[in-house]
Amino acid sequence: MTPEAEVQSDDPVVLTVGRLGKLLKEGLSALFPGDLWIEGQVSSFHDARSGHAYFDLVEPSDEPGRAVAARLSVALFSNVRGRVDRTLSEAGGLALANDMQVRIRARIDFYPPSGRLQLIMNGVDPGFTLGRLAAERERLLHALADEGLLRANRANPIPVPPLRVGLVTSIGSAAHADFSEEFSRSGFPFTVLERDARVQGDGSAIDLAEALHMVATHRPDVIALVRGGGSATDLAAFDAEVLARTIATLDVAVVTGIGHEVDRAVADEVAHTAFKTPTACAAAIVGQVAAFADAVADLQESIAQRAGASTTRATDLLDDLAQRTARSATAVLDRRADRLDDLVGRLRRSPMATLDRQAERLAGIADNLRALDPARILARGWSITRLADGTLVRSVTDTAVGDTLVTHVTGGTVTSTVDGTEPAGREEAP
Repeated sequence: MTPEAEVQSDDPVVLTVGRLGKLLKEGLSALFPGDLWIEGQVSSFHDARSGHAYFDLVEPSDEPGRAVAARLSVALFSNVRGRVDRTLSEAGGLALANDMQVRIRARIDFYPPSGRLQLIMNGVDPGFTLGRLAAERERLLHALADEGLLRANRANPIPVPPLRVGLVTSIGSAAHADFSEEFSRSGFPFTVLERDARVQGDGSAIDLAEALHMVATHRPDVIALVRGGGSATDLAAFDAEVLARTIATLDVAVVTGIGHEVDRAVADEVAHTAFKTPTACAAAIVGQVAAFADAVADLQESIAQRAGASTTRATDLLDDLAQRTARSATAVLDRRADRLDDLVGRLRRSPMATLDRQAERLAGIADNLRALDPARILARGWSITRLADGTLVRSVTDTAVGDTLVTHVTGGTVTSTVDGTEPAGREEAP
């Protein structure tokens, strides 16, 4: 029976595994006789010791979390890999890595012994990858700008001086060493809150985002996100949306020091401030502290100068006041001394004059007293009459009929008895 008869029969064709494998290989070769350009995303990338590289080229599902829509195995043999790596590197620092969007040149091959269908890669279009990276970067930047997140972190103030610093990086890396050395050489009392994180490869963007959240809970003055240089694919994590949104929504200022000179990563764009290297990032923080220290030193010097000037002025004023006080006191003392001399002279002259005046006054008083002496009054012809008890008789009303009167006259007394009284001015009866 001819093969044509077998095909025309209603019964299924009976083939051996080897025969079917050979037919599949021949059919694929006939259907796709030359190379193809296939677009997809790199997944499960693996370097073999032989120098070959193996990975899957997948088409991700449109719905997050769903399985990939399609997958093909790819083999990149060592005799071609060197050329592919150079092409990617020279085009923009690219390198094959997981999650990278690529357009590869390959032929379809079916290997019957293992029953494996795979693509044998022999070229790559770096322009496609760069375009996709740029397009994704621009899409993300526009989305962040539309949401007001592109400059959100810049609104977070950095306290002065920023001595409490959070550091997110790969601990033990050159970037970590460079950053720490800059702080150590400064001599300032920094407190560094370090958090180790993967800076490239699968899951690195999520790891970096989680590290930033963790450090931010300790309330540092500023968080530094640093890593050394690398290819565009090495730095892919710093273009990831999850990391960009984390930086944008933190309430702590984030500064970056990512070692790439040409393009800025999305993380740089959303950070408070971006620096070209970890060393430059650390130096900028040190510079802020140094500027504060200089300002304090200048203030101290200014205070000392002003205090010295004030002391000098006060001393000059005190000296002037002392001199003026001394002159004033001397003038007052001189005036007081002159007045005292005058008073002493007056005191020396005053007693004699006073005594003379008092003597004259005393003589006048004595004359007055002598004029009032009863004996002198009696000698002039006057008399003094008293009652027997010695009471002076000044008026007729002081006596009564029968009273004994003692009248003093010159040379003695006259005793008499009152027979009657008559008030002055009263007329006698006829």
